[in-house]
Amino acid sequence: MHDPLFLSFWLKHFSGVGLPMYLKKAVEIFPQSKLLPGGVLRVYPLSFQEAPLLEEYFDGPLDPKAAAERAQLHLHDDIALQVQLRWDLYQWTGDWELKPSTVYLEIFGPQFDTPRGEHVRIDLGPQRLYVPEAQSDNLRPVQANIRSLLHLAQDLENELAAERRLLWSEDEENFAERLKALLD
Repeated sequence: MHDPLFLSFWLKHFSGVGLPMYLKKAVEIFPQSKLLPGGVLRVYPLSFQEAPLLEEYFDGPLDPKAAAERAQLHLHDDIALQVQLRWDLYQWTGDWELKPSTVYLEIFGPQFDTPRGEHVRIDLGPQRLYVPEAQSDNLRPVQANIRSLLHLAQDLENELAAERRLLWSEDEENFAERLKALLD
């Protein structure tokens, strides 16, 4: 269960000139970690195999407006904007603890190569954060993580005007049905 879980969005009326605005909206919504704020803003040309055009580290919460302004300086149809952030989730360490978990929020220009053709993708970290732990009889922490994920997905879908979203992993095309069953 170390495979990452992804949340992808396809946006209505998507435009490459809107990349900084999409970034600003997504960062405004994302619940950045209170336990360990900070992260990295990167701008990649062409593919993730290329060296970033921009790589800025930040120590506190990322300011959405400042991130959008920095992204605007590198705006092209073949870039990807990537923000490495953390959010606070319950994690199993012999017991359930609220700890920061790293995510990668990525927004793709129309000519940036993406395997699914999505406009926005979030790498939510390992699947194990969202499924019950065999050694624990307490489902509430993992249910809280799932609710946080579903709430984030709904908020982003509304704010970014998504026409479609998909919660997926490399070994499971539609992970959302599995998560919904865990909430019942």
